[in-house]
Amino acid sequence: MRVWALNPPADHGVKQVREGRCMQRGGAWTTIWTPLSMAYCASMARAEGHEAFLNDCIVEDLDFVDVTRRAAELKPDLVVMNAVTPSFDSDLTTVEAVKNGWPGAFVAVIGIHATAIPKDAFDRAKRLDAVIRGEPELTVKELLKAFSDKTPIEGIPGLALMRNGEIMLTPERVPVENLDELPWPAYDLIQHRLYLMPYTGNPFLLVATGRGCPHPCVFCADHTYYGKKLRLRTPKALVDELEYYGKQFGIREFLFWSEGFTLSPPRAKAVAREIIARGLDIEWVCNSRVDDVDPELLGLFKQAGCKIIGFGVESGVQDMLDAMKKGTTVEQIRQAISWAKDAGLETAAHCMLGFPGETRETIGKTVEFVRSLRLDFAQFYCAVPFPGCDLYDWAQEEGWIATDDYRKYEQNQSALNVPGLSSEDVEAARSKAYRKFYLRPSMIGNHLGRLTSLRTAKVFGRMVKEFVSWV
Repeated sequence: MRVWALNPPADHGVKQVREGRCMQRGGAWTTIWTPLSMAYCASMARAEGHEAFLNDCIVEDLDFVDVTRRAAELKPDLVVMNAVTPSFDSDLTTVEAVKNGWPGAFVAVIGIHATAIPKDAFDRAKRLDAVIRGEPELTVKELLKAFSDKTPIEGIPGLALMRNGEIMLTPERVPVENLDELPWPAYDLIQHRLYLMPYTGNPFLLVATGRGCPHPCVFCADHTYYGKKLRLRTPKALVDELEYYGKQFGIREFLFWSEGFTLSPPRAKAVAREIIARGLDIEWVCNSRVDDVDPELLGLFKQAGCKIIGFGVESGVQDMLDAMKKGTTVEQIRQAISWAKDAGLETAAHCMLGFPGETRETIGKTVEFVRSLRLDFAQFYCAVPFPGCDLYDWAQEEGWIATDDYRKYEQNQSALNVPGLSSEDVEAARSKAYRKFYLRPSMIGNHLGRLTSLRTAKVFGRMVKEFVSWV
């Protein structure tokens, strides 16, 4: 069998990151992430003895005509493709492009949106064969076995199928319990030079450290895809993978991909100690809740090569944190960031504006709070009712949805009219927040001080251009 993992073309020139809960244009972090889910699907196919191919249309600058041409060349038996909410309409156009090139391809789409509302996918792509609901690897494995054995697929867990004009949901897929059993992503199939870490301009890779999150944050749709049970890779298996990429590809910079790398602080410390024990010369970025860190952990991170730690700050107002069901406090936010800076780490804050209950006053307090923290970076997102999260259902019930145009369901735009704040109000407040945070002498000096060569200056120029498209 021939399997084609496909990250669709850019939507009207907007280059989207499509990975689990993260659905934003590349300008958000001035880079495009390596297609982790696609690489996992390709590696699973190869592990089962099949031939695998991978195209990331975003970085390879492939359009729908190129997709049709490539489909005709590959003649794939199975195509697994990504789709995310902000580019959902465009992404589903990919199905037709594939079928026009090779009508015999079985095309399956993955992602949170299609998992949450399969009908949206089938409505937009009449020739779509299946939605893979939830994490895709085991479903891909079983689809390929069914195709090889010529047996029905209706009993395979984790699918949505169109049958006799109705959507049929097969049994729920039980997620992979032991993540160490998954074959490593087929990163030999991507062009490493096209995925560059901000500032350094060096190639980097996403590396999965775990899946699932038990926390009930109202705005997060991740549980729709990976579930609420926390599943973690063992330190040895994770560091084996990091070491392999250094030896095989010469890559030493990584983004640790998970819902929260520190959700199990003992395991996070064990990973850091494993890296230190092996003497790996690497740099990495991770994310964290503010209530999962302590000085010992952050000190170990620094020794192990952690460069930046991003915290889910969300708001500087306790009432807003409580409304979001974040389960953290304003004091924990300040303490965690202070500890991280004391450990010598660079810090980033992820903040949300326009959540129900927000006012101009609470937005102002959040911005001033964030400005008072010891931060190197800050992201200000609009609260987005992504299908699959509790906020989506709540906003539907209350009539707060401002538009049905999914292109507005991106965190640099607002799709909500909440009481007292219109979507336009939130977008204006977000733009102002960025200006107030970054256009300060201390912050300008912070970032210009990183430009130590002509090469880094050129990289920075590209970053600024991309970041402006996000702000």
